Amino acid sequence: MKSKEDNITRFLLLCGVFAPIIMMSIIIVVGQITPDYDPISNTISQMGTPASPYAILLNGGYVIYGILMGLAACGLYRSISSTIMAQRMTMLLCIHAIGTILLGVFPDSLDLIPKQFTDDLLHNTVSVISYVPLLVGILVFRRIAYQEKALRVAGILGLVIVAISLPMPTIAMFEPLKPISGLLQRLLSGSSFFWLTLTFFLLYRRRCRL
Repeated sequence: MKSKEDNITRFLLLCGVFAPIIMMSIIIVVGQITPDYDPISNTISQMGTPASPYAILLNGGYVIYGILMGLAACGLYRSISSTIMAQRMTMLLCIHAIGTILLGVFPDSLDLIPKQFTDDLLHNTVSVISYVPLLVGILVFRRIAYQEKALRVAGILGLVIVAISLPMPTIAMFEPLKPISGLLQRLLSGSSFFWLTLTFFLLYRRRCRL
């Protein structure tokens, strides 16, 4: 019979399974319903500008995702807190969660127009706070996954995702990529979301087998 503590831990891990799915679903839906918005060429953040009629959906999604991911980080800590690497991973996920919440608090302040990365410094700084700790956390988790066969697939996939995600902040700086910058950002973000869902599912399954 599972204890109350086990049930709480499994619930927290499930938050990590569903948070990325919810966030990606919001990104797709808002991209489809926002007038004069092109999901292929416009970035995700441009859906959250004050001029966007559905900005509250995207920015609210950031907040919900951040809260759920913060809970998931607690679940990870409860599940595998016995190692220093797990504690570091938990801290990085918490920073990622806070950074994502701040994306909703400090949305893109520019309208749907072509712009440079430095044109909206506050929002882009918050984006880095959300983005970089996640990539570092994926690398840290690889060392955890290497020690457990049940988690190894997440460690291997994580290396691929980090490698392809590193160029994401510079996409808008390359003129030939601007017509498809929105698509590329969605693909790269989607790969990170997929990794999070897979990883927390593996942690959830592992916890259920204990």
